[in-house]
Formats: sequence, structure tokens, C-alpha cells
Amino acid sequence: MADLDKTTMARRLTEVLRLDTGIVGVKLYKDRKDLPRRPYNWKINICQQVSAARYQGRASAGTPDLMVCAIGAACTGLIKTPERFTSGKAPLGRYVADVEAGRRFMANTYKVGDAGKVYDGIFVAPVEGFTKEDPDVVVIYANPAQVMRLVHCCLHETGEPVKADTVAEAALCSSIGFALKEQKPIIGFPCAGDRTFGGTQKDELVFAAPYSLLETIVENMESLLMGHGQLYPVAPFNNYTPTMVPAYTMQPEDLEDK
Repeated sequence: MADLDKTTMARRLTEVLRLDTGIVGVKLYKDRKDLPRRPYNWKINICQQVSAARYQGRASAGTPDLMVCAIGAACTGLIKTPERFTSGKAPLGRYVADVEAGRRFMANTYKVGDAGKVYDGIFVAPVEGFTKEDPDVVVIYANPAQVMRLVHCCLHETGEPVKADTVAEAALCSSIGFALKEQKPIIGFPCAGDRTFGGTQKDELVFAAPYSLLETIVENMESLLMGHGQLYPVAPFNNYTPTMVPAYTMQPEDLEDK
């Protein structure tokens, strides 16, 4: 299975894992002039862009001056991380008890912007919508059982674990930043903002990976299918004799031919 096209990969993953929403591609640009389309003329968040892509198949562009969420922009390197985050002041009273806990909290939130502003534009679309160039990162929202299979697809050849971001702050954007800069997959626990503005459901986790890994994930999924037959849902084991209450249990006299 060499040189799979984006549409084939997205369709196959969606079919086998029975994903509820589409697979999203994300690309960051250093110069906003290179964006394939103009941003909206109102301010939005990155989680809204991803939501529109996965639920509605819509593509959108964004620039830092047309964004509301500062931490999301910092995580993706669209701005230099503001001091209120690096110092730990921002989450004080909201998520943490004191500034030192806040500093550690934010230090454990992956932010490309800690090294300064790197990018000036972001483009988000269904992965199959990237026809002229490849996305940097793919984003998949899935339930824990589906994410389990994505993990298996990642470690099939290496046995290496997939990192999980358990800070639960700006998880979508920090996962995009991590996958882009570290070139590794990651699991994130969607934050309150993603649930509020992105429509993330209570049973969903976010899985992000560098686009370069997507074909390997699909190929490994096909290999796993050969051993499991079905990856999702996991079928219950039912080769056993059940125990039932006496009134509903077959009795010897029930078998008599009367």
C-alpha cells in the first residue's frame, strides 16, 4: 500500500474505526500571504476552525490578530507566549491554587510560542481537502476505544508508547504544536474552551500526529485487521454458559415432551 492519497486514507480510517467526524488537516504558515484563502473578517478560535472542518467539511484560515484565544495561539506558535502564562498567573484561581502551581501547569502545556513567534497564519480543512500541498498535522477526535486502536497503529512496528497530555489545558492546540515540532503523535484531553467553542463531546479525546505518519497508521491498521478481523468496536466474548435467575432458567421438566 504505497503512496496512498489523502481521500483513500481518510475514508479507510473513518470506515474501520467508525469515526463520528472527519479527519482534519492543519498547516501553519510563517507568512500569512501564503495562506490558501483569506481569514474571516471576525475573530475566531482554532478549536472553532477544527470543529467546522470535522463536522461540516469547511476549510478556514486564521491569523493571530483575528483570534481570541491567546493560549491557543501561543501553543501553535502564532504569538510569543505571554508572560501571564509563563509566570503561572493566568490559571491562578481558575485551575490552580497558587502561582507556583500555575507556573508548572503552564510549563507542562506544550507551547511553540515559548521560543517566540514562529508562524503568522494557520489553515484548517478536512485532510482530503489539501489538494495542492500536505498539511503539517492531522487531528482526529475519537472515543477512548477508537484512540486505543490509533495507538496500536502507531506502535505496531516499534512498540513505543504514544505520549498523552494530561494537563487538559489547550489540548487541541498544544497537541498540534507538539505533533508539528516533535514529529510524534500525542493524545490530549480536550479543555473547557474546546468543549465550549469547538463543540467537543464528553466522550471524545483528541489525537494529533504529524501528517507524515498518517500513511504508516493506515498501513499498520490494515496489518492489525488481519489479526483481529475487526478493530472497532471490540466484540464481547460470548463463548460461555450464562447463569440466570431460576424462573428464567431452563429446567429438566421444560424439556419433557408432554
